[in-house]
Amino acid sequence: MMAVKIAGLLLTPPGIILLLALLGFLLQRRWRAIGNLVVGLSLMALFALSLSMTGRALVAPLETDSRPLSPATLTPDEAKKQVDAIVVLGGGRYAQASEYGDTDAVSEATLHRLRYAAYLHRRTGLPVLVAGGAPFGEPASEALLMQETLEGDFGIRPQWAETQSRNTYENAVNSKQILAAAGIRRIYLVTHAWHMPRATWAFVNAGFDVVPAPMGFTTLGKGDREGLGYLPSARGLALSSMALHERLGLMWYKLKYEIQPTALPDKKPASAP
Repeated sequence: MMAVKIAGLLLTPPGIILLLALLGFLLQRRWRAIGNLVVGLSLMALFALSLSMTGRALVAPLETDSRPLSPATLTPDEAKKQVDAIVVLGGGRYAQASEYGDTDAVSEATLHRLRYAAYLHRRTGLPVLVAGGAPFGEPASEALLMQETLEGDFGIRPQWAETQSRNTYENAVNSKQILAAAGIRRIYLVTHAWHMPRATWAFVNAGFDVVPAPMGFTTLGKGDREGLGYLPSARGLALSSMALHERLGLMWYKLKYEIQPTALPDKKPASAP
């Protein structure tokens, strides 16, 4: 797992740009002109990928197929025609949060996902599964932190918690094992819109019928649209890195994982844990 994370950091900005610049400096020792060209290209790439407009353009195709759910469908009767449960994926942790006594808490991204899952639950009455493990051996899984947040801050008790996964693929496989016992195959899948292609691929290949429930669409503020978006910024680089990371992650999943969907048992009433 650590090796995969390191590879991901080195193959996306700024890691890949720094490697390109280092290669240029090494080439300068023997082929000065070629080395200068490589260093120059790395600086141009850094500038281009640091623009908010570039980052937004790279993220947009990931979000194109992730249509927001129509509020008109978010009633108990309408929702249950499509799905049987809500699955919300973890999006990282806020480690050693000082304001909470140096204990781990959910990250900002995870909190946004939980907020939308709570909204869906209140509109539809569907049960919720939270998914997220402890990929680096942390004391508490992300799912446990998510459960505590849903209960304490939103007054909603998840019916299931998937606590063993280390990535999105394992989210899907482990969630399938949990929900199969309740005969559940049709789900609302809650995650950020830019993460939805990879998440949907994993859950469909695990045997779920997925209705994407995307949230957190990438938008640019008025300042970015009127000129600031053409100046380099940390946010622009973060957007570009995120977009390239998601594409790389989906390619890796398709190369590494191959699972055949299997039939789930007939649906039976879900019971509280």
